[in-house]
Amino acid sequence: MPHRPLLPTALALALLAGCATAPAPAPEITSQAASSYLPGRVIWTDGHGDLAVAAAGAARCTATSSAEAAAALAQTNAVRAQSGLPPLAINPALQRVAEKHACDMASRGLMTHAGSSTTGPLARAKQQGYRPRVISENIAAGAAGRFTLGGTLEQWGLSPKHRANITIARMKEFGIGHAVAADGKTVFWAAVYATR
Repeated sequence: MPHRPLLPTALALALLAGCATAPAPAPEITSQAASSYLPGRVIWTDGHGDLAVAAAGAARCTATSSAEAAAALAQTNAVRAQSGLPPLAINPALQRVAEKHACDMASRGLMTHAGSSTTGPLARAKQQGYRPRVISENIAAGAAGRFTLGGTLEQWGLSPKHRANITIARMKEFGIGHAVAADGKTVFWAAVYATR
């Protein structure tokens, strides 16, 4: 399946993955080379395969600011509006789910939907006291400074499977988080979409 380029291939390492609670097809990876470390190249994955992107170690994990959350919500709702769907609202529990998963991925240097102690977003939401009827998750990892909040959200909106997670009609709430790996160069993103 052809994809619109994420960024010029000479600029950044960019990785994306989307997950919904329903089973998905095997990972599809397209790039100039299929390696987990490709300086100056881009990897695009709409699948669920785990990808080692950075060395494990002490990650820099911060809470998403209210300005970042508001900007992410506005961009996410713009994608939903293009499909004639109602807007989402930020949910504090989902915000914590996304922040903790981004931190967990960054600490392990691994882009994955599985957490260190959870199997996926459903289990993580339940740990935060959120009982979803439906939940989906988009994740990404790439070069800090180039893989920004706006750029990440734009690419999720362009990717068919990530966009499918964003535009599930029944979704009502949202949370987003990010963390920087121990290398100080790789940023990990997680967004969670759900309804109770």
